Amino acid sequence: MRSAERDCAPQRKCGGLVSDTQPADRYLAIKVVMMPRDTNPHGTIFGGVILSYTDQAGAVGAHHEIRRAGWPHQTLVSVAMKSVEFHRPVFVGDTVSFWTRLVHVGRSSITMHVDVEADRYGEITHLTEAEVTYVAVDLSDGQRRTVPIRGSADPRPPATADTVTHP
Repeated sequence: MRSAERDCAPQRKCGGLVSDTQPADRYLAIKVVMMPRDTNPHGTIFGGVILSYTDQAGAVGAHHEIRRAGWPHQTLVSVAMKSVEFHRPVFVGDTVSFWTRLVHVGRSSITMHVDVEADRYGEITHLTEAEVTYVAVDLSDGQRRTVPIRGSADPRPPATADTVTHP
């Protein structure tokens, strides 16, 4: 990487080049090329498609954070999606990146922030963002019951992105 690129802010266009460095707290969970089958009557990508990928990306990011923290693998289910904001339309042919960032870890839940961006001719366009919350569950015996996300009855208080320590 050229020194001019290293000095640029992450994912910003600098001197005609796009830097590929990312802040340590962002994780690229999914990258998808948008296809014609996903369009709405206006010719842009249907918002529900973006919401579906956002949910998937949040889950991938949550599992990434669980692994980084050294906690056991958990079955996660979506329980809430809030603060969804569609900033710009998404077009057929856009390569869309779904970046995740840890927001909060509770006793049995984990909340992820998902940023959705497209690289359009070397310019990063912020498309959508949302917060998605997942709960760790045990699905044995046909019952769905919440379990501690850290894998044990952990008496520690809920964690935020600032307080989670990774090995």
